[in-house]
Amino acid sequence: MPPRQQVVRIARHPDGAPCAGDFVLDEDGLTRPADGELLLRVVYLSIDPYLRAMLGARYLTGRPPVGAVVPGSGLGTVVESRDPRFAVGDVVVGECGWREYTTVAAAGVRRIDPEQAPLSTALGVLGMPGLTAWSGLRFIARPKPGETVLVSTAAGAVGSLAGQLARRDGARPVGIAGGPDKCRLAVDEFGYAACVDYKAADFEAQLRAACPDGIDVYFDNVGGKVLEAALGILRPHARVVLCGLIEQYNAAQRPPGPNLGPVIGARATLTGHVVYDHFARFPEFLAEVAPALRRGEIRWREDVRRGLAAAPQAFADLMQGANDGKLLVRVDGDPFGGRAAG
Repeated sequence: MPPRQQVVRIARHPDGAPCAGDFVLDEDGLTRPADGELLLRVVYLSIDPYLRAMLGARYLTGRPPVGAVVPGSGLGTVVESRDPRFAVGDVVVGECGWREYTTVAAAGVRRIDPEQAPLSTALGVLGMPGLTAWSGLRFIARPKPGETVLVSTAAGAVGSLAGQLARRDGARPVGIAGGPDKCRLAVDEFGYAACVDYKAADFEAQLRAACPDGIDVYFDNVGGKVLEAALGILRPHARVVLCGLIEQYNAAQRPPGPNLGPVIGARATLTGHVVYDHFARFPEFLAEVAPALRRGEIRWREDVRRGLAAAPQAFADLMQGANDGKLLVRVDGDPFGGRAAG
């Protein structure tokens, strides 16, 4: 192991949409693990929208200060273990931060089976985004055959799986995405019955045309005008999964809320969805989704950037919608070459 490592620090808290200049590449020493800890060599970093809310002091945890290493989850291999449950070479997912090496509490990581699927999927379709989609559908939305399920960010890491799971349940999934290319991807790759471009001038008219009988479920990842449009076409006793608010993450102030009159008229249920409440269900989630993925019944897409120095621009691109699938940064070589071992 080298005596020093590369890290990415917060140079300033973003004002509006983040840019690469909000972060700075730096060096730091390595911290050796104490009892109950692991030293990991980071292979992949997960680039996620919640970081913007965290940097804006709008997240469940506190705001990281300027100068701190950028927080974030990642996947790494154990290079030194001070916990008998883990051996050198084990692959785990945990809170790594934007760095080449990290020391973590063994109790806070999740071991990955490298034979199950490509390692990168443990941060996407078989990771927290996948669990978010699965738990929101299974325990809040509960779609029934024949129902219409509307999903925003339909081509993204969460939305792409939510639509596929809804279709497997016999529902009719309709997507919302930004731009014609992402709408085509949602339909052609992820099996949506239709997808509407929220950037189109006649977005609301297109949405009503795609959902002529209204919607029974709305899985919301964006908030704002998209949420308000969806609330206007709720069917009686519809279920709304409030999962993300990406539209307002870059805003200096929270926007005024949507008109909730249609919610009352539809006798609908709005439920906030926080994936951390469902972490104990990871084995149940993997037991359902991983075999379907191996059989080719579940599709996924990744946008992998190379090198730790690429992380700042990758995050800026994410918050502008300039990514194609689950956004990852490959920090170190994948020990299994991007494929499942064996």
